Amino acid sequence: MDRKIVELLRNGLSQRGIIDRLKVGARRVKKIMLLSEEKGYLNPKQALPGFPSELFPEIKQTGSNQHTKSESLLKDNQEQIAQLLKAGRSPITVFEDLKLEVSQASFYRFLHRQELMELTMQKRVIPEIVHQPGECLQLDWGKVGMLWNPVTQKKQTLWAFIGVLGYSRYLMVRLVWTNSIDVTMSEIQDMLQELGGAPGKITSDNPKCFAITADKYEPILNPSFIRLGDHYSIELECLPPYDPQKKGKVERAVQYVRRLLEGADFNQNKEDIQKYLNEKLCKANERIHGTTQRKPIELLVQTEAAALKPLPALRYEPEKIISTRVGMDGHVRFEKKYYSVPAVHIRQEVVVIENSMTVSVFCSGQLIACHKKLTQESLLSKSTQMSHRKRCEQEMMNFASLQDRAAKIGPSCLKYVQQHLPEGEDYQKLRKIWGILSLDKRYPPEQIELACQKALEQQITGYQALKALLAQQPTTQSEEEQPPLGKVLRFVRPISVYTEQVSLHTTKKGESQ
Repeated sequence: MDRKIVELLRNGLSQRGIIDRLKVGARRVKKIMLLSEEKGYLNPKQALPGFPSELFPEIKQTGSNQHTKSESLLKDNQEQIAQLLKAGRSPITVFEDLKLEVSQASFYRFLHRQELMELTMQKRVIPEIVHQPGECLQLDWGKVGMLWNPVTQKKQTLWAFIGVLGYSRYLMVRLVWTNSIDVTMSEIQDMLQELGGAPGKITSDNPKCFAITADKYEPILNPSFIRLGDHYSIELECLPPYDPQKKGKVERAVQYVRRLLEGADFNQNKEDIQKYLNEKLCKANERIHGTTQRKPIELLVQTEAAALKPLPALRYEPEKIISTRVGMDGHVRFEKKYYSVPAVHIRQEVVVIENSMTVSVFCSGQLIACHKKLTQESLLSKSTQMSHRKRCEQEMMNFASLQDRAAKIGPSCLKYVQQHLPEGEDYQKLRKIWGILSLDKRYPPEQIELACQKALEQQITGYQALKALLAQQPTTQSEEEQPPLGKVLRFVRPISVYTEQVSLHTTKKGESQ
């Protein structure tokens, strides 16, 4: 380890770089650097002593005796350890049962050195993945390396987005900076254009651009991914977590793509590397595949291309997607505009998808609202659907119901109300209409109809004006014609009943005295 540190110092690597690369302590690196300066080892012209000899014999090698003692103790019990591991016990259980005077880290290092960890691996039979022509397209990402991104002006991870047809093993690769939703959807469409058709199914892992929530049984797919599948009539399959064997065809291709990029110049830009990779892919698809013993390009042209479904005339329109939370006012904010959702989803996490025409809101993979997109030139800042309002507000804004209620009073009342109907959400006019219709609680319909007729003739508008006309009309019944109080208040007793009860009470009181 000391020799490695000195060699890296001579190559100009910093202390922090040596610590990160060799995983050693900062104190040790600093000590080796000081000793190297004393002995002149940092001078590139001075040769280092041969390998068997130590560079710093004065440094006491601590822990060597302990290492030898642990190694010999584990060697004596190696056969027993192997038997326990073969019996199906886990390494930590074997370590606890043997109760050896060694550390857990030393025990695990010993297992790796003696290749005993292979005994702990669960063995199972992995069946072959068989696909019919045009049945499946498997997708996966593979890390390529660090490259300078001219857009962000910094080094960034470059990824290879890989697609493999399940039957012909035709290989496609797109270099991308990120696996965001818009980039992924665009690259998938480019692959479909290259194939000239759509497969029956797309199989992939469960990243956020494909699945909002990964699950072993039923993942919640990303709405944008669902809409892409619906556009091209493709079935979508997100595999369970930690089960890459179910898409082994593309998993194996990740290592192959990395090998194809070994000769690429990573000092170039992404487009030049993609051009270099495309040349390699042309040769790769013309080689004889080890499993099918056929050339992938021949199988694609001769058999699988005919099984692919034709692509739609229009390309899937890219969409903007964000995850946000519904506000307390029942609206979600998207590009400085607000769109309503049902009140039951207040404070819940939702996904908003926007295209050139509409804005759709999804919650747990289900569509809960769809609005016409409000443009930046529009003066409106909110789009609120009638079904998302309170019930009282819905009734107030139901113009058809208001007109039906006015028609029951009379044609003049209907015409008078229609003059006050607002074009939009004019609550001042709505208050006038509700005031006019509420007059039937105090006046009979005939008087309201007559007052509306006079108001139309005199071209008078408003609730107060109609109320004044009703006050000027004579009452239909005189006071003499009013029904007696006893008939009106049928639950009130006559005064004779109370007089009789008082006299009866007085008599009983006198008898008791």
